[in-house]
Amino acid sequence: MDFEITEKMQAIRGMIREFVDKELIPLEPEFTTKEFREMLPVLEEKKRMVRKMELWAPNHPTEFGGMGLDLMEHALVSEELGRSPLGHFVFGCQAPDAGNIEILHKYGTGEQKKKYLRPLVEGKIRSCFSMTEVEMPGSNPVMMDTTAMKDGGDYVINGQKWYSSSADGAEFAIVMAVTNPEAAPYMRASMIIVPCDTPGFNLVRNIPVMG
Repeated sequence: MDFEITEKMQAIRGMIREFVDKELIPLEPEFTTKEFREMLPVLEEKKRMVRKMELWAPNHPTEFGGMGLDLMEHALVSEELGRSPLGHFVFGCQAPDAGNIEILHKYGTGEQKKKYLRPLVEGKIRSCFSMTEVEMPGSNPVMMDTTAMKDGGDYVINGQKWYSSSADGAEFAIVMAVTNPEAAPYMRASMIIVPCDTPGFNLVRNIPVMG
């Protein structure tokens, strides 16, 4: 295996490192003392700068507006972005959106890609991923109480989730719920796209975390 870093990636890493040093790290004192919403105007300006540099969404598909870097290339990029808590967000590759983008790109229908994937890659909307449950041991996909029952062309979901990072402000959630309780443990659950304005979808509260 060749571990040599290509000239292209050396150049990209250098551009990102310089941007993080000059544009993001100086914002960190303000970021740690203000509400995130208060920071959005300046962060949106930084995003515009990233797009102008053609470095937006490094690991996402080119057909949806990303750079299309492979896993190892993105690892090099992520190493630089991880030097600031603002890095991945400003470059359009933060969790949980990054994981949801991969799910939608691989498994989404054409309609779902148009409605959710493209604006998510473009940074026009945000999303969240809902798997962890209050009464269950950690993020365990084979131990969930949340159910989704087929009702015509829809599913009726019943359950409670928590630690759904970025739920506040998300356009939609990808919810894991048990759809086939009689199946083998790893075949019981499904992932369902739930718009956050769906009746019955209630964001109870934000949970503060350290760091």
